[in-house]
Amino acid sequence: MNLLVLLIALGLRQLGLAEGLAASSSAAARAWVRGWESRADREGWASFLTVLLIVLLPTLLTAVLATVLSGVWHTLLLGLVSLLVMVAILLDHQRPDVLRRETEAWLAADEKARLLIVQAELADLERAAAEELQRARQVLLAEQLREIFSPLFWFLLLGPAAAVAYYFLRLTAERDNAAALKARELLHYAEWPVARALALSFALAGDFLSTWQHWRAHVLDAGMEALPLLDESAAHAQHVNLTMRRDVMPGEVLGDALKAIHALLQRALIIWIVLLALHTLWP
Repeated sequence: MNLLVLLIALGLRQLGLAEGLAASSSAAARAWVRGWESRADREGWASFLTVLLIVLLPTLLTAVLATVLSGVWHTLLLGLVSLLVMVAILLDHQRPDVLRRETEAWLAADEKARLLIVQAELADLERAAAEELQRARQVLLAEQLREIFSPLFWFLLLGPAAAVAYYFLRLTAERDNAAALKARELLHYAEWPVARALALSFALAGDFLSTWQHWRAHVLDAGMEALPLLDESAAHAQHVNLTMRRDVMPGEVLGDALKAIHALLQRALIIWIVLLALHTLWP
């Protein structure tokens, strides 16, 4: 059932379908977060209590819905609840995605600075491109971690209620207040195991030896944040070519490099789905 749910939800995300449902559920979820934050500000609640109420109540509601019936009806209801939850979560993403946004921005910048680029030294362009690619890679990894891989991880591990808990924790962390600071602290722990699992997937989907050695050195480092670990692991797993040429604009080179990182993430996602399929066929 989990495999079918994820295939449907990921398919809808990839095809851009059910956008109306996603927009409505996203607006409702963010209104829920804002409502509790406003009440917490009026009544002077501690930030931890605010985050707890924001996250715990929808999580409990999902858990109750998933367990209200028994027998065959329980299976059908759990599948329906899981599908609605994962569609709402996975379709709540930035539009356009990082790959398209960054590529379009690079190409537009090239057009504005074409004369300066032509006159620049190739070595200087390559150094600037390396810095720009690292920034964009971190943005891409953060987007994929929080919008796809973390919800999938907690859904597969503990069910739809855990995915809902992570989702509302993520929404709370997006804000700019005391509750958001506490939510970001909790996100560190929620994303810690996900980052390790995803980094291991990079080893299987890319340069295995280099990534595996890096993964082994940092897998138990409790102080290492999720994004730095993923960024370094992705750099080891997917080598990119940033060699500049006079007949190719830097934005095109950067776009191709970021596409390679995005392809690594897609291969990692396929690995997760294949492992889930194998688990479903041979539990």
